[in-house]
Amino acid sequence: MRDCRTLSVLDAARVLGVGRAAIYEAIREGRLPALRVGRKPKLRIPKVAIEELLRDPARWEIDSTRGTSSR
Repeated sequence: MRDCRTLSVLDAARVLGVGRAAIYEAIREGRLPALRVGRKPKLRIPKVAIEELLRDPARWEIDSTRGTSSR
């Protein structure tokens, strides 16, 4: 079996220690890239995006005064 280069929303949430809703919100706001894959499209998050997020956690933070990403 090959090593996957993407994670499901649930797996990404587990890796980051957040809920699925936080992942969907980050995708919607453009803070986390995602791909729609398959006949019945499912969201997949590239592992490199998770690695980049872990290197630069400021991308994850939301500016509460504007309701948008701080970057």
